[in-house]
Amino acid sequence: MEGKIKTATVKREGEHWYIIFITEVDPKPLPPSEEAIGIDLGTNPHFLVTSEGEMVEAPRHFQKAEEKLAKAQRELSRKKKGKSGRKKARLKVAKLHRKIANQRRDFHHKVARKLVNRYGTIVHEDLNVQALSRSHIAKGVQDAGWAQFLQILAYKAAAHRASGSVLAGRRVIKVDPKYTSQDCPVCGHREKKPLWVRAYTCPQCGALLHRDVAAAQNILARAWAGPSGETLRAFPQGNTPRSPGL
Repeated sequence: MEGKIKTATVKREGEHWYIIFITEVDPKPLPPSEEAIGIDLGTNPHFLVTSEGEMVEAPRHFQKAEEKLAKAQRELSRKKKGKSGRKKARLKVAKLHRKIANQRRDFHHKVARKLVNRYGTIVHEDLNVQALSRSHIAKGVQDAGWAQFLQILAYKAAAHRASGSVLAGRRVIKVDPKYTSQDCPVCGHREKKPLWVRAYTCPQCGALLHRDVAAAQNILARAWAGPSGETLRAFPQGNTPRSPGL
């Protein structure tokens, strides 16, 4: 174990017991990075698409386990209250939910770590996840776990920003999500497109675009082109990232 142990907490989840240590360690700043990236979050087939065109496949942990979970829940509903069989069935359902949650959290940590290690500035939409969780895409949003991912991403970036090294600091910036998937990142032409359209040609400038990559490029551009003045607060003088050639 690394560092000086400050606290230890014993925790139980179903039939599993855990002990959680919080330790104090010396900060290890990441190498300086002036690279900036915009990310567009999705549900299917991609969890995340970057302004550089990288696509991270959505793992869809809940969807993959849905049939097994439904079977376990049916078995639970058939068990009589107060019987030992019901307790076992309830533990089985809880175990499946716990596995899905652990898989999702592990995936979020790995994706966030990769972004924070490479980029000095990460820009995403300021999403109302709670409202989206009540919309027609609620199931996909909840399976993707956007709220948890963005929380982990912000935490990892803040941990390095608090290291005392301005150059090595990581920043996560939220921007207005309006029209990011409708605007052409090349000429700014705005056109509403149905969700099934993934690739298209801009009727104004003729640019061939992937819908999600274009959205991520618009998200990145808003970090320093928006009317809010976010840029001046977000980037130290001389460290403003270059435009991605839009």
